[in-house]
Amino acid sequence: MSHDQLGKIVEGSASEIYIFCPRQFTFLLVNRGARENLGYTFDELAELTPWDIKPLVDETGFRDLVAPLLTGQVPDLMFETVHRRKDGTDYDVSVHLQLLRTGADDVFFAAIRDITDEKRLNAELELKAVQLEEAVASKEVLLHEVNHRVKNSLQVVMSLLQLHARQASDPTLKAALAEAGNRVSVVAAIHQKLYTTSQHALVDFSELLGELAQQIIGTMAVESRIEIENRLEPGIELGIDVAVPLSLVVAEILTNSVKYAFPDGQAGTIHLNLQHKDDKLHLRVGDDGVGLPASFEASETRGLGTRIIKALSLQVRAALNVESSPSGTVFIIDMPHHNRAEPQRAGQ
Repeated sequence: MSHDQLGKIVEGSASEIYIFCPRQFTFLLVNRGARENLGYTFDELAELTPWDIKPLVDETGFRDLVAPLLTGQVPDLMFETVHRRKDGTDYDVSVHLQLLRTGADDVFFAAIRDITDEKRLNAELELKAVQLEEAVASKEVLLHEVNHRVKNSLQVVMSLLQLHARQASDPTLKAALAEAGNRVSVVAAIHQKLYTTSQHALVDFSELLGELAQQIIGTMAVESRIEIENRLEPGIELGIDVAVPLSLVVAEILTNSVKYAFPDGQAGTIHLNLQHKDDKLHLRVGDDGVGLPASFEASETRGLGTRIIKALSLQVRAALNVESSPSGTVFIIDMPHHNRAEPQRAGQ
């Protein structure tokens, strides 16, 4: 390749190209892209030095900067700085500087890229990221406040139901009000959990089920004769839109087990089993009580509790099956679920 061809390549390069003397630091060649961006003619640039177009660097600073190249300590330098145009405006640049040793006429070769737009875009992206973080933080605060208010409102409703239940003289009405209060307390417990955790849209369902079972056993005052055995895979999280109906389903099943599976003060055990496998949530709620009546058919039963179980299972797209014998009853709930949390390993 001839010198003329090389010169044309340098002149037409998309990068700004500067070649200058390593002794006097005068410009020997400045290509068209650099001249047009700076606004100088080559004759004007021939009277200048690199630090004359770099407002952030003086002569001493520039000589110190290139000293490692002159001593051979490094093969090249890459850095960012600012160039000043003839009209006084500045622009950001990325510099790749080398010392080309050609014998008697060593020269500095600088390939420079205007990064003004890149810097502006990065600044805009950083601003957007900050604004997004602020929006997310604001949303978290809002959700926190919403869950707090919902929890308080539900507690007020629950207190009113309990008050009316105590004042009711009709046993059937008293029981209905008490059951309604228990259902409200389940929803309140979920919002309490959302309110006290950092994730205000997801709830640790494994942990919630364990607490829910203890709450129902405690409310019905049967801890001394009915035990709870939990096999709950940790780390299974559900959104509130699924956690609420599914918790109500479990609460209804547990309540019915306590009321009907162990008649005449009989002792027994209620089993809770939850696991996530093959993108499905598998939930089993069972007991070792007396079993359901032979005439029981879940699809035909018109009791309120059973209707609630069926309706809420359908709401979360869960398949509901019931297996019963004289040695106990188990409700089997299977539903699609892409787990959002990685289950913890044993010992963690």
